[in-house]
Amino acid sequence: MPADYEFLPMNDASAREIADGWKYEPPYDFYDATADSEDYDEFVNPEKWPECFYKVCMAGQLVGFYLMTSSGDAMEIGLGMRPDLVGHGSGSGFVRACLDHARDERGFSGPVNLYVASFNERAIRTYERIGFKKVREYLQETNGSEFPFVAMRLDG
Repeated sequence: MPADYEFLPMNDASAREIADGWKYEPPYDFYDATADSEDYDEFVNPEKWPECFYKVCMAGQLVGFYLMTSSGDAMEIGLGMRPDLVGHGSGSGFVRACLDHARDERGFSGPVNLYVASFNERAIRTYERIGFKKVREYLQETNGSEFPFVAMRLDG
C-alpha cells in the first residue's frame, strides 16, 4: 500500500462496515468484531468510542482504522487493516502512518503501548521492525475465554 493515507474521524457507517463486514482468515478471525459481543458493542456505539478514533482511507476507500487513548505517561493505540490487505507487506507502513498521525494529532513524543494476541507472530514481527519491544505477557478475557497476549512498547 502506498503511504497516501487519509485519517478521518470514525463515523457510524464505517464502523458498521468494519464490524459487520471485515472477516479475517483463520486464525486471524480471532480479530473479527463479531467474535466478541462486548468488543462489537464498543466498536459500533459512538458513545463508547475513545476521543480519538479514526477510519483510514486511501483513494477514497476504507483500508483501516486506529484509535488512541492516553494512559499515564504513554499513549495506547489499537489498529486494524482491511482483511484483504493484511499479509502483503504493507503493515509496517500502515503502523508508521498511524503512529505519525497520532503524534501529530496530540503533539505527543512519549512512549506508545499496544497489545496483541500472542499467536499473532506476523503482527508482533511488524511491530518489532518498527521498534516496539515486548514488555510483558498476560491473559486477556475476550471472545468468551482467556487468551495469551503480549504488551509492547515503543519508547518516544
